[in-house]
Amino acid sequence: MSDQKLLLWDIDGTLVSTGRAGEFALDSALDRCFGIKGSIEHVDYRGRTDRRIGEMLLELHGVERSPQNLHDFMETYLVCLEQELPRREGVVHPGILDILELGRHKKHLVNALLTGNLERGAKLKLEHYKVWHFFEFGAFADDSANRNDLGPVALRRAVEKKGLHIPPERVFVIGDTPHDIACARVIGAKAIAVATGGYPKDELEAHAPDALFDDFRHPEEFFRLIETIR
Repeated sequence: MSDQKLLLWDIDGTLVSTGRAGEFALDSALDRCFGIKGSIEHVDYRGRTDRRIGEMLLELHGVERSPQNLHDFMETYLVCLEQELPRREGVVHPGILDILELGRHKKHLVNALLTGNLERGAKLKLEHYKVWHFFEFGAFADDSANRNDLGPVALRRAVEKKGLHIPPERVFVIGDTPHDIACARVIGAKAIAVATGGYPKDELEAHAPDALFDDFRHPEEFFRLIETIR
């Protein structure tokens, strides 16, 4: 279909908030792997990939940043994440379920993920909140520790998984941090920012997204924006 559009969604702070399940899981993984009793509060993890967060935490605590240590830490984190998700008071953000449900009936729209989560972590989170099934493919921290590498991966997956060659002007990167906006710019996509995560609206606005929402509680406004791009 010549007018198809690709919506690339961030997860944490955009689709859902997990009640800090990921943070508690990282703390537990540090303890289990390396006997470190601490906190990740001194690391600005917002918008970064799980792998990059892992590297930053190892550096912070003086643990050798070897491939084996990072692998063990990430594997333990995923075990801890599965345990933490049901313990925390998380939410699907306002309007998200309506947007995803309505979007699946719009044949010219394709919903996929562009997230700093490891793929298994993304699946754990989104299955827990019962929204994993809305997404056809994704780009994840498994693909690169550098978030700006993930846009090209997502475009390649669109071709591999769906046979879709969608031009950048009909691709939308949707997220709650300046990193999401930067990620969109790398591939020439439209950046849609939403202030439901860790950054206030004025700070997001300073990074000049193509559109900025307080939240997505009014799906008609979201779709009106998407449909104005031809």
